[in-house]
Amino acid sequence: MGLPERFIRNYRERAHLLAERGVLGFLRSSSGYVLIIVLILTTLLVSIAGEFIAVAHVNIGYGQKLKNQLKASYLAKSGVQMAQFILYADLKGVTTEMLTGKPTDKEIDSYNDLWAISFPTLPIEDGSLRIQISDENAKINLSVLANEFTAESSTKFYYFTQNFLMNMGLPIDFADIIRDWVDVDDSRLPYGAEGGDFYQSQTPPYTAKNNAMDSIDELMLIKDMTPLIFYGKGGGNTEAEKNEQNLVEHNKGSIDLDLDKIRELVGGSGPNTEDAGKNRELTAIGKERSRMLSDYFTAYGDRNDYLSDFNKININTASYRVLSALTDKMTPDIVTEIINRRLVQPFKSVDEIKDLISDTTILERLSVKSHIFKIVATADSANTQVRITAYYNRDMRNLYYWCEE
Repeated sequence: MGLPERFIRNYRERAHLLAERGVLGFLRSSSGYVLIIVLILTTLLVSIAGEFIAVAHVNIGYGQKLKNQLKASYLAKSGVQMAQFILYADLKGVTTEMLTGKPTDKEIDSYNDLWAISFPTLPIEDGSLRIQISDENAKINLSVLANEFTAESSTKFYYFTQNFLMNMGLPIDFADIIRDWVDVDDSRLPYGAEGGDFYQSQTPPYTAKNNAMDSIDELMLIKDMTPLIFYGKGGGNTEAEKNEQNLVEHNKGSIDLDLDKIRELVGGSGPNTEDAGKNRELTAIGKERSRMLSDYFTAYGDRNDYLSDFNKININTASYRVLSALTDKMTPDIVTEIINRRLVQPFKSVDEIKDLISDTTILERLSVKSHIFKIVATADSANTQVRITAYYNRDMRNLYYWCEE
């Protein structure tokens, strides 16, 4: 049975109109074209609006994160400036006795000084700021193991490095490898490494620095160095030291604020017996628990003059591990005696330890003053953290290094 004539006629009329006017013309002549156009436009608008809202949410999130990042960054930069002011105030002789209960002497640097205080975290408007200052003159300067003027045998810093490595149970070859990294030529020491024989064969290839280090992190580039050794997590006598009973966090003595003194200054209610008890505790002396190389080696000083004060090791702030490396005769008893003496009264002259170290070529590399400091300013703002690490020469008022992360 065929289709009714009226359906066939209606189909032919629509086909004719479609062929004659096109799709749009046909729709305009149809009673439902407005509804179809509205539906199409509505679909498009909903799609565009959804995409716009999603992009807007992402942009708002990025914008807020950037705002928090900038705020934390400026706060951390303010922390570095505050640390520089603290170092300058200490240089000018600002006393800390009212804050720590310990007398200070502007002619020397020790852990009694203003810069050495373990400053508490400062709460600042939806965030916080923490400043840490440490002494780079308490460390062995690797950049002066050798230069174009003097052989490594006469610098003594090469000798200190060898002793330190032996005490850590690490290969003494590292002394030659580091020396080849900072010297000015491409001649390899017997146990060292230069660009032509080692670094050029790496992937990707690179050359030895043959100059002063820009950062202690360059140790990660030298031959045979591993992250485990650099960060003190393995290598050498790491496992054996885990069983030692005399490891300590540090040998600085008390570096906290004297809360009793502060309470008295602000008109508080008097001594806190719990805190007072802590202040009276005897200080344990021993090897520091940290084996991180950056805690004991530095890259900053004066490369051209080995006897420059900028290179000298401050016996008032040097760690147990660094003091142990000064001579091959530094027994634990001698190191403990040096630290005990400075805890009672910081040394005012290197001559005060002549009864313990008699070698004048070593004494010439020691000091009771510090000039170069590491500043770490950590700022938090709305769960966004920025940390700035800077190395600062207080005397020259210049920065050797700046890293914001």
